[in-house]
Amino acid sequence: MMNKKNKIKYDSAYISYVENGDSAAVFIVRDIVRSIDTSGMWIDVISTSGDKNKYDKWDFSSITVELFPRKTRPIYPKEASIEDKRYITWKTANEDIAKQRAQGYMGKKFIICPKLVNKGRYKTIEKIWNRKFERYIPNNWARSSDCEVHKKKVPIEFVWEYHIISVKRL
Repeated sequence: MMNKKNKIKYDSAYISYVENGDSAAVFIVRDIVRSIDTSGMWIDVISTSGDKNKYDKWDFSSITVELFPRKTRPIYPKEASIEDKRYITWKTANEDIAKQRAQGYMGKKFIICPKLVNKGRYKTIEKIWNRKFERYIPNNWARSSDCEVHKKKVPIEFVWEYHIISVKRL
């Protein structure tokens, strides 16, 4: 649906699709899993197990999908933004999948178990642990009798990637 500024207004189902991680799951299956041929197919996410980590990245333990042939192609307006094209693609996929399901089509189903890994760089830092208060304190507060030095490995650069642990056809 177009609004006054010629931008597409996204419906609540699409917003939910993006926010609940299904779009990330489609990305993983389409672009990272090499053992499933998704060319010419719509990827319907049946279920996911996982959540966002503290760095706002989707960390799934499993993704269950069903594949459907692309019988309908999306039509993009000339002025459509990248996000508009994503929405149009999602909408076309949902309509095409619904038609095929109504006709009794059942696609191939898979369960994928990915693992989110930080391949970034780390450095080791020293932090002062206060045993009396059971917490880290600033270095200048340290007293030798109550404190001990802990070495911690902390990330200085985040480079996230998904490793595929297993793929099973259902």
